[in-house]
Amino acid sequence: MNRPIYAGPRTKKRRSRWRTIFIGIVIIQFILLGLYLYQRKETTDVQPDESISTTPSTRPIIQDPATQPPLEPNQLQSPTKPLSNDQVQAVQRALNNGNIQQAHTLIQPLLKQPNATIIDLMGEINIRRLLSSQPMAGKTFYTVKRGDYLQKIARQFNTTISLIKKMNRMQTDTIRVGARLLVFEGSFSIRVSKNNNLLDLLLNEQLFKRYPVGTGKFGKTPAVDFYIYDKIIEPPWTRPADNRLIEYGDPENVLGTRWMALKSAENSSLKGFGIHGTWERDSIGAQSSAGCVRMFNEDVEELFDLVPRKSRVTIEE
Repeated sequence: MNRPIYAGPRTKKRRSRWRTIFIGIVIIQFILLGLYLYQRKETTDVQPDESISTTPSTRPIIQDPATQPPLEPNQLQSPTKPLSNDQVQAVQRALNNGNIQQAHTLIQPLLKQPNATIIDLMGEINIRRLLSSQPMAGKTFYTVKRGDYLQKIARQFNTTISLIKKMNRMQTDTIRVGARLLVFEGSFSIRVSKNNNLLDLLLNEQLFKRYPVGTGKFGKTPAVDFYIYDKIIEPPWTRPADNRLIEYGDPENVLGTRWMALKSAENSSLKGFGIHGTWERDSIGAQSSAGCVRMFNEDVEELFDLVPRKSRVTIEE
């Protein structure tokens, strides 16, 4: 039987139609695959941006410990330290420029995580605020009355003549009736750590300034409560070996420029102990004395002017 004349042409059309459908399906699959890959890329790109934008702002290192989320050790290193260093430098700049109140404000967040540098800065700021005319807790004005003299006023406010004179830029002890004097009525005390060779000056039981000191060799400085019962400028020294009195200025005098004698109300047998200066600067920071607490001369002079007689001195291990 002969083949129909339409068999050939119909077969070619049918093949052409299926080829078109197949190519269309392939194109659609490529389009869908492209859309899937594009959507996946956008999702991946978004995640790191969100992480970077939230982590630093919600985890600052300088923050109230009560509200700060716990940080891993590695999070306390490179991302956070530059922030602290920048703040320390800002405090130092303000202090160098004479902006004492600004320096005081800037250092407050840093006191939540203090180190030796921050504590030293805090002490310098506190001293300069105390001696300046700027407002500070404990400062008050006193109007001089008839019969007043500096020693009487100092006793009334439990302060020192030297501090009154420094706060009021006075060159002499002369005062006149009706004059207004700036005085300080805070309560200073001292705490000494033998193990760390540090002396903390406390104001109303809060750290005011820290000084490096030398303490007794082999733990000879007794860990008891003392009080300051005498204060001497340019003190003589009695050499224990022969009880010879060595005047101030003699190279053998080891007491430096100031002496604050200590007594113990609980143990009257503890005698000869005190806080004093030294010419041996390399002895500071170590157990180096015969039992006294020794300081740099410039430090003991500053402390001497701040703490009055009868101030409490606690020595701890």
